[in-house]
Amino acid sequence: MSLRDEMLELFDCTRVEERFSLTSKMLITISLAAMQNANVYIFAENDLHVYVRLFKSWGLNVHRVVCPRPKEFQNVDDVEIVSPESLLTDTTPRKFFFVDVSDAAMTTSVHFFNENISSLEFSSAYPIDPEEKARLVHNSPEFDTNSAFYYQSHKRELMELFDSLADETSKQALFHYVESYVKNCVYRGEQNPTRWKYFFGSKYERLYKHLDGEVWINCGANVGDTVFQYLSFDFKPKKILAFEGDTEFYSSMLSNLTLLPQDKRALVEPINKMIDETTDFEKILRGDKCTLINADIEGTELPFLHATEKIIRSDRPVIAICVYHFKEDLLAVPQFIQSICDDYVYYLRKYTSWLHLQKQNHELVFYAVPKERALR
Repeated sequence: MSLRDEMLELFDCTRVEERFSLTSKMLITISLAAMQNANVYIFAENDLHVYVRLFKSWGLNVHRVVCPRPKEFQNVDDVEIVSPESLLTDTTPRKFFFVDVSDAAMTTSVHFFNENISSLEFSSAYPIDPEEKARLVHNSPEFDTNSAFYYQSHKRELMELFDSLADETSKQALFHYVESYVKNCVYRGEQNPTRWKYFFGSKYERLYKHLDGEVWINCGANVGDTVFQYLSFDFKPKKILAFEGDTEFYSSMLSNLTLLPQDKRALVEPINKMIDETTDFEKILRGDKCTLINADIEGTELPFLHATEKIIRSDRPVIAICVYHFKEDLLAVPQFIQSICDDYVYYLRKYTSWLHLQKQNHELVFYAVPKERALR
């Protein structure tokens, strides 16, 4: 089967993977629900697709998902999403409740459950605590965990992105990234060392022609690590505009920049500024032509691109930008770039994730390379 066919299969996949052994208490509870032929209700705010698909894989009859707030979807696979209040008139027999008590957003539902426990007519209730949830979901807490639905409901757009990518490595990265959400599994594709991020694919794999006299807008400069990376490759830029909005990180960057040899330190202009759509990059560039842009700015990459649209159109820089912070970024960021960039070549590369991210699916970078600087 071709990779494209495998990608198409992902959109119909309803299998998630159990990666950690369940606790004895959870196993006993699942077995009791199965013995009673119970109608299982899952109280949860996030990770709905993971819960439904795992519980079904254990042979349970998942009857309803109880969610405190409306979702953009009304069903999880074929299971209806209902409000907690609807349970007061629900006459379904043999109700068996699993309640996610680990999510702060579930406080209202847990309170409702405790307030109305005598009226709900259920055979048993099992609280899924934070430790148990970590075994089931194994996701980072800050991430939007309804991504499985989002990706599976945007088949056409994801296949358009797939077909626009320039090489097989990029298509593999896209496939395994989407797979990690749909199947709730660890990222299985190639991960490149952090040091090459923004400047190379894998070790010294050139994705674009590096220029002498580069003018680089480095957004999300943090403590200056990307500046040090870049200069360590003996590139010869004209100017590096190192943006960092966080004052603490900015202060650390200033301190770190003093470690550079004076000739290299003179190339870096540190800027303590949060980026949004109103940022005037033309004024900041002061007449220089921008040739390289990168951004890892915690989900504000799209507003940043809107702010730099005029520069991108006129200067045609190489763009290396993160597309993993929000589920929509994987489509919205490439779509916007492709709408304003003529004759560009597109790549995806995956770099190693932070230690605590069990799914290892962060650090996905989209590259847009103008044709005149493409190497393939």
